[in-house]
Amino acid sequence: MSKELIVVKGRVIEQNRSFNPEVGEDIGYELGAKMIKRWHDQNPDDVLASFTGRNILESILAQPGCTGIRMFNAINDLGVKQLVLVGVDKNGSNILEYTSIGDNGEIIKNKGIVADRSTICPPSCGPDNPADAINWF
Repeated sequence: MSKELIVVKGRVIEQNRSFNPEVGEDIGYELGAKMIKRWHDQNPDDVLASFTGRNILESILAQPGCTGIRMFNAINDLGVKQLVLVGVDKNGSNILEYTSIGDNGEIIKNKGIVADRSTICPPSCGPDNPADAINWF
């Protein structure tokens, strides 16, 4: 994978410049917890997390040519922070439309999946002990 240097908030960081399925990695509990805690400390009244179910994630990934999912920060009609999920192809383009072949050999234009309606935490952080979902970091 090729890398690129970019400037974010006055800092130079290195990131992958690829849109293949290998992008992303397990960062481990410690680093993940540190990053989440930093966000929560700086934004204590904001949405902490979003839950999106497996079925819609698999549907996005099953679109022809999809190599991953782009997650857009968004605000819904109630003014609440959400994530909008869109499939991405190997060139980094959002999959907003794709073609398929119908049963009779006809070419069909399909709309790409643009997903939302995730469950936000808080308040929906888990049924057993909501504090566990919030305080694991």
